[in-house]
Amino acid sequence: MARNVGYGVNKVFAADLMSRLTRSQTLIGLVLGMEGFLGLILNPLTGWMSDRFALRWGRRRIFVLISTPLAAVFWLLFAQARNLHLAELFLISFYFFQQVQPTPYQAWMPDIVRAEDRGRASGVLNLWWQVGNFLAFLPIPLLWKVIHQGAFWVTALLMILGGAFTGLTVRDPGRTAPPNPSLARERWLTWDLGKYFFAQFLWWLAFEGLASFFTLFVIHTLHGTLIDSALGMSIFTLAALAVALGFGRLYRRYAPKRMMIVCLGAFGLLTVVGTVITSLWLAFGLLFVAGVFWGGIQVVSYPWGAELLTQALGSQADPTEYYGLLYGLGNVTQSLGLLVAAPITGLIIALAHGAYGAMFWVSVVASLVGTGVVAAVRETPLASSASVSLPR
Repeated sequence: MARNVGYGVNKVFAADLMSRLTRSQTLIGLVLGMEGFLGLILNPLTGWMSDRFALRWGRRRIFVLISTPLAAVFWLLFAQARNLHLAELFLISFYFFQQVQPTPYQAWMPDIVRAEDRGRASGVLNLWWQVGNFLAFLPIPLLWKVIHQGAFWVTALLMILGGAFTGLTVRDPGRTAPPNPSLARERWLTWDLGKYFFAQFLWWLAFEGLASFFTLFVIHTLHGTLIDSALGMSIFTLAALAVALGFGRLYRRYAPKRMMIVCLGAFGLLTVVGTVITSLWLAFGLLFVAGVFWGGIQVVSYPWGAELLTQALGSQADPTEYYGLLYGLGNVTQSLGLLVAAPITGLIIALAHGAYGAMFWVSVVASLVGTGVVAAVRETPLASSASVSLPR
């Protein structure tokens, strides 16, 4: 929740705060783009590092304990900066520390949760992530309208408390064996894991293709306001939040691959409606239903990746040595989706002579192709003996 508050508040405020210090849209774009650039570098690096750490405090917690509070400090410094160069430095530092912890944090969950409970754990975690998004997209902007700096202090406080609480109280079992240098030679990146990563890139492209120009779609096509845009994304987030625990409970009742096909396919088919709607209320309804299936994608895909990794390794290696790499590459696919979604969507809108409704075709195509890729993944029953089984 703490990290997603920072992620969302950055999306809402960073460009506006930068525009008060410079009129150069190119400079603003370059600075904001550092978030994705740093993500491409840091996510696989910190994942690999956390797989191999052998500290007495554990191997994952140190990344969360240090980076999240530091990101909060740099966000506060950025929000109060009155010098352009300092603002650039503080915002890029915020992005750096924001991107240090996601992969070790995600790899922490399968370290400490039994394989049969990971679906429910993913539901709980996704619920808190969506709570963070919702706070960033609606309550904090509303607070900002009343008390400008107060909103930024609340953001920083949530991040500091969340990072400290998690880092200090969640158990971290550390390594179960000494580092094994031969692990790097294990054949873990199979074709099926490759399909999983490619599908992940496609569903993030589908989401970002919708999100990147949604505000302009609301204003120019639906004749709404910035607040209407924020409300729409909040409705989308609330829908994903509402179904998180439900999908977590369904994870062991239905095959995750089948659930992914249904959720991703339904998300793609629903976004077709966006190409023709002209009513703000219809847009809100579409966002709510799409948010339900997007929530399913997020809940199911998280533990499914760990299952596919265990399947790839068989009994030859300990999968806990690879969770950092697994989620590091997963986060790289998300960063790639962030990087290419806006340019591709902008091109599609331009080819449609400025019709913002055309942006939904990016989501449609990416989702349906991603559904086909997921369907091509071959599964074998999860080898429970290859997974870490720890006490509750």
